[in-house]
Amino acid sequence: MKASASVRLVLAGMLILFATTAWADRRPAVSRVEGPLSVMVLGSGGPIATASGRASAGYLIFVEGRPRILMDVGGGTFQRIAESGVNIRDLDLVLLTHLHIDHTGDLSAAIKTIYFHNNLAGTARTAPIHIYGPAANGVPFPGTAVAQYPATTTYADDHYALPNGVERYLNIFASAISGGASRFRYVAHDLNPVVPGAAIETVLNTPDGLHVEAIAVDHGPVPAVAYRVSYKGYSIAYSGDTRSTGPNMIDIARGADLLIYDTAITDTLPRNPVFHALHTSPTRIGEVAAAAEVAKLVLSHITPVTEPRLEEVEAAIRLNYHGPIRAARDLDVYNLGDEDHHGDDD
Repeated sequence: MKASASVRLVLAGMLILFATTAWADRRPAVSRVEGPLSVMVLGSGGPIATASGRASAGYLIFVEGRPRILMDVGGGTFQRIAESGVNIRDLDLVLLTHLHIDHTGDLSAAIKTIYFHNNLAGTARTAPIHIYGPAANGVPFPGTAVAQYPATTTYADDHYALPNGVERYLNIFASAISGGASRFRYVAHDLNPVVPGAAIETVLNTPDGLHVEAIAVDHGPVPAVAYRVSYKGYSIAYSGDTRSTGPNMIDIARGADLLIYDTAITDTLPRNPVFHALHTSPTRIGEVAAAAEVAKLVLSHITPVTEPRLEEVEAAIRLNYHGPIRAARDLDVYNLGDEDHHGDDD
């Protein structure tokens, strides 16, 4: 009888543990946001649809628990916003590192959701959504005078501006669903895309102390910038996509609490030389993280090349960088400034 009672107690304990773990796994990601500055991974993958189901690049930054910034909005990030349980009705800042589809594909869907979230809450939205990204760098298609990439302002206007934006209907949609109370407004901003001699530029300072900076980074012919978001002495740096050939990534990441890095390739698999002309090798990631003395490194923009080889990638990084390294997963949450609540950081 005693043995049976012991077995029953063990089984009961296991059931409680299982139920508790299952409940924790079902909590929406937004419930894990704590502290003054946090980042939620909306998309940790690259441009290729794979069975692992990672969304393309996208991150949501929270200030004092409130979602304030979308940092890239690649395909699948719209679904992750829905799964996260977050309400983005007050979000007003979008930071685009560059204009590749896997970093911009869900931008319009996210913008539309901002107005739906306001409508569901019974609030009117009239404040503009600010969209930041690189200016054009003028690099043409080979043998032509046609630039490969537009400026971010042109990209936004071609989508949303009256009279010719392809998604201009948002101008009437936002008003119509709110009975005329809401108004669709956006303001686009171009940032310097020229890498040689680039200096860190201030994107904005808000009255509540949020500070955003950017610097041009090397992504081959693609105009691209990296970002740093700071608040109350804490900072998150994000590489976007870059091959990090110069000091610019070190400069923007210097002393950051968290550095999110493009992890698309390995040192040993140059299957396509184009990828190595556009992305950072793990060895170079380690060099940058070490030189910048970042507190923690998060590997993201994970591709079919790197996903099965993350141990190899980490080993190459650790030749130079010896701080904590995490491989990002969609809906991970990293909290800064709260020593007791670390989201998925542990």
